Amino acid sequence: MKPYSAFYYVKQNKGRSALCILMMMLASFAFIAGNYIHSVYYSFHTTCEYSDKIVRVSIEAADEDYKDYKTFKERLDNDPEVDYVEWSARGYGAMQHNTVMNMEMGGYTFVCSNVDDLKKILDHLGIEADLSNCKDRSIIISKDFARSKGIKLGDKLDHTFDSCFEETFTVDALIDDGGYDSFYICEDSQNQGRVHIFSDSMEGKELYDHVRNLIGDLKVQMTERYRDNLDPVFRPFYLIFGAVSILISVVLAVTISSVLTGQYLKRTYEYGVYRALGKSKGEVWKKVSSEILLMNLIASVIGFAAILLATYLGNELYYKPKGIFLLYGSKFGLELFLLCDLLILIPLILSKSRLMSKADVTEF
Repeated sequence: MKPYSAFYYVKQNKGRSALCILMMMLASFAFIAGNYIHSVYYSFHTTCEYSDKIVRVSIEAADEDYKDYKTFKERLDNDPEVDYVEWSARGYGAMQHNTVMNMEMGGYTFVCSNVDDLKKILDHLGIEADLSNCKDRSIIISKDFARSKGIKLGDKLDHTFDSCFEETFTVDALIDDGGYDSFYICEDSQNQGRVHIFSDSMEGKELYDHVRNLIGDLKVQMTERYRDNLDPVFRPFYLIFGAVSILISVVLAVTISSVLTGQYLKRTYEYGVYRALGKSKGEVWKKVSSEILLMNLIASVIGFAAILLATYLGNELYYKPKGIFLLYGSKFGLELFLLCDLLILIPLILSKSRLMSKADVTEF
């Protein structure tokens, strides 16, 4: 191992290097912070998928005699590209679900008028369920949702359990979709005014545009895609945590810079000798950069290993038993880490390389 190499310095100065590595490791924790935020967003992943596959249309208050709504249904009946099931004009609220950040978030509801209609919906969404015990005033939720709320199969839920319930519902089936949506059966054949619309050939924006064209100038209401409504809600969270990460990065950069400045000042004579031996300023910059980057690489590897282990233990011992899940990785977490790391690395490399490139052996 050559004395001029970055590996040589780290090996020969384990104590000093370990201190810098420990401080640089703190940047990697921006990754897990980003994972926590994105895990809350990800709890709506299945909801967004289902919303892409099923469009909801309902009557408007101004359409008191259901004239436009009935016209719209006739258009649906004459359109071979879509199918639908009709359900109650009444609205049914959704239970709140917990998240890894202990934030209660609202879910999504699918209401059907009978078991056959519910099966049609579940089949289209690709959900397997035993509906043999389902009937009027049944509710179907995921096993994860049940664990997060402390619900068991056969439990009766009313307004004392959650304010969204105006009547008593029985949990008659549990599914494995991993989402936090609620499926209701409410027999209300005399008061129907909403439809779930779906297609075997379209989904997402294509399906929504198709339904929007069917509506035309009719006075009916169409829901927007869930993900389109979700993104603006979470944008402030991402911005706030991004700003916090920048602030933490600046503090870390200043702290680490202070530690490294002391270390490199003690090495001024060493670099003065390098310059006297003919090393150019560019070579000095390269050596300082390689030392800092090597310590940062070691810090990142150790930090990420610690984060993955902590995430695994957290999921297995705490989150999964509660029906929730912390992501092992996310784009937002990686973006926060890179932002934090670069805000630390760039000033360090520039300032320390500049300091050492000015070393002159004749000054000692």
